[in-house]
Amino acid sequence: MIKKLLSFIILFLITFNIGALQLGDTVPNFKAVTTEGDITFNDYAKGSWVLLFSHPGDFTPVCTTELARVAYLQPDFQARNVKLLGLSVDSLEDHKEWVPHVNAFKDIIDPIEKRPNVAYPIIADKDLNIAKIFNMIHPNANPNESAFGLKKKATIRSVYIIDDKQKIQTILTYPMHVGRNFDEILRTIDALQLAEKVSIATPANWHNGDMVVVPNYITNDMIEEKYGTKDFVEYQTYLRMIKQPK
Repeated sequence: MIKKLLSFIILFLITFNIGALQLGDTVPNFKAVTTEGDITFNDYAKGSWVLLFSHPGDFTPVCTTELARVAYLQPDFQARNVKLLGLSVDSLEDHKEWVPHVNAFKDIIDPIEKRPNVAYPIIADKDLNIAKIFNMIHPNANPNESAFGLKKKATIRSVYIIDDKQKIQTILTYPMHVGRNFDEILRTIDALQLAEKVSIATPANWHNGDMVVVPNYITNDMIEEKYGTKDFVEYQTYLRMIKQPK
């Protein structure tokens, strides 16, 4: 009972912009109407990571390319135990009418290797209830809205990477006119999941298989026991790297 009351209070505060979700916060449960049927977040997310991402509007150019890229990468997200969840303030009917356009563009990305069509739910958030929880409405960030034909409130390009404990691990925010790099989002998920598994950090421009950073709380004497190797490179006393542990 206390947990439910606390969750309600948090949801109330966030919805009315009294607070904002931050890194490390637990995502409050919410209900949503989607292209894959009605969902509750806790049930949908259970046991998985979630990539929640908003787009400004259906039948718009940049959004079509983005959701097509996400569709193309569905097997890559699935391999990382990541469920996908899109969102905009458009209607469910608009979403369903637009999805074939997204699938058509997805096939243009790689006409040889056929990838699955959109199989992830897209939330129809017409009342802005979920967008407000995640602070996805930025009224002063829409200088190009007329160029996209958006005459109503629209969500910006928000990204939330949520772990399997339903805690927020990454927040990214892009304006309407800049499409996102979802390969970079996959790279970020790789870094987050590796850090959770073996307690390391990742340096700038890291990719899977590159050298990783030893946290400062681990002394040189502890490296072999912690990571199973004696080999490390010490660039500074506070900057040491090892080969990526398995």
